Amino acid sequence: MGDVDLFIEMYCKLTEQDLNYTVNVREELAHEEFMVKGNCLSARDIHGIRNGINILNQIEQDISLAEDMVHRPSFRIRGVIEGFYGKPWSHAQRIRGLVHFAKTNMNSFVFAPKDDPWQRFDWRTPFSSSFLASTKEIVELGHELLIDVSVCVSPGLTISYRSADDLSALLVRYEQLYEIGVRRFGLLLDDIPDKLQFEVDRKQFHSLAEAHARLANDVNYQVATYGPGTSLFVCPLQYHGRGNEPYISELGRKLDANINLMWTGRQICSEYLEVFDAKNFLVGTSKRPFYWDNYPVNDVAMVHQLHIGPIQKRDKDLGKYSEGLVANPMDRFEASLIPLTTIADYLWNSSTYDPEKSWQSALNHFVQNEKDRNAVRHLFRNCFESCLAVDAAPEFGDMLGEVTLAWRTGNLFKAIEVLETWSNDIAMNYLIITSPSFSWPKLLEEIIPWLEKYRKVGLALSDVAQVLKSSRYSEGRLSGTLEAAERIRQIRISLAQDPTRIFGDGLDLVLGELATELSVAH
Repeated sequence: MGDVDLFIEMYCKLTEQDLNYTVNVREELAHEEFMVKGNCLSARDIHGIRNGINILNQIEQDISLAEDMVHRPSFRIRGVIEGFYGKPWSHAQRIRGLVHFAKTNMNSFVFAPKDDPWQRFDWRTPFSSSFLASTKEIVELGHELLIDVSVCVSPGLTISYRSADDLSALLVRYEQLYEIGVRRFGLLLDDIPDKLQFEVDRKQFHSLAEAHARLANDVNYQVATYGPGTSLFVCPLQYHGRGNEPYISELGRKLDANINLMWTGRQICSEYLEVFDAKNFLVGTSKRPFYWDNYPVNDVAMVHQLHIGPIQKRDKDLGKYSEGLVANPMDRFEASLIPLTTIADYLWNSSTYDPEKSWQSALNHFVQNEKDRNAVRHLFRNCFESCLAVDAAPEFGDMLGEVTLAWRTGNLFKAIEVLETWSNDIAMNYLIITSPSFSWPKLLEEIIPWLEKYRKVGLALSDVAQVLKSSRYSEGRLSGTLEAAERIRQIRISLAQDPTRIFGDGLDLVLGELATELSVAH
């Protein structure tokens, strides 16, 4: 028990948690599983003990735990892939992230920032000593936290698959990574040219899939010679669809059996992930999918969305038919922590996962000041627009429905009252979040575009209320001046000029209808 006691002491110190339970090692439990009965935590290994410590500390936050039953993860690999386009996370952010990911029972962190030159553009150059030193710190912390830190290389923009020199240059990097403690490696071949670029490759390989399989198998063979416990995963050129397309089918069949193959689902950013598609992927490729879930990432065309809502529309049995799932976050580290926490909940226990409950729990954890939390909740509840195709602003949509029904039925007083209440609430929340005493200042730095659009909408609601005060209802319809109609049109134009996505499209539609209704009589 000496090693177990040392781990518990070290882990609780790193994660600022407590364990007021006795610990019992039970060989009949599987890797990562644990049980709790009375004041005793039982597990087979330190991985199960870690998971038990985390869950027992969450109980203090009103999370129930069934006693005398085996608790086990729904997914084997559970984690985060820093794989977005945009400004990479800082070293300090990665350190903070690892601690939080461990506390939420994740076990994997994949290091693959798209816009960091070392990852895609300078792959032929050996890693610098400074890069290796900072990465080693992350790897070693991951080891202490039982987070497997993988590092990826993406040579596909310029590599010749026939070139022994290119393969050697690539392997130099993997060997360097092995020396600092990395045991799981990524070979990323996504977002690269879809044709063989060099004549020597076109003569050697009949297809790009064959070239990619040869490269991956050569790398896999070499990293296995470094020592025990090494493994390789590949992100293919075509990483979304149904899994039976020619390229991915050929690649899957030709890859070594122990190489995992990444997949994002039906779309690049998939609305849903289902067992049906996972089974099809296995049939098409001979491999279970290793999911690269592109949520909550908001890069490229999604930069104006803040993906802050909980993960949804992932099958509760998906873990049984996949190798695991890693979620691609936003470049906005602080904001990413909330949806990533809900993803951790889903990955640990998919069968009981409740998106709304998980999201609220995450918000409670990060914003413990009640006044701040209520303000942030109101802001974020209007930022749910994403690839998940859920209601972008549930309560706001209900409010718009109430207001439009009120003015269409002649109850202008009610419409004005509701609009002014919302406007006042938004103004108050804005002041709270921008206050020097706000309890999560690093978050504030990241959400300014959405916060400012939030304030603009609040002012717009007040302006609409003023227009309604100058309008009248008679003969079954609303009427007003041409000036009032023009004012509504200008509000609509002003909001549309700011591309930041918040509140969905409902307000724009309502403003268009209101302007038309006010101008009909003229």
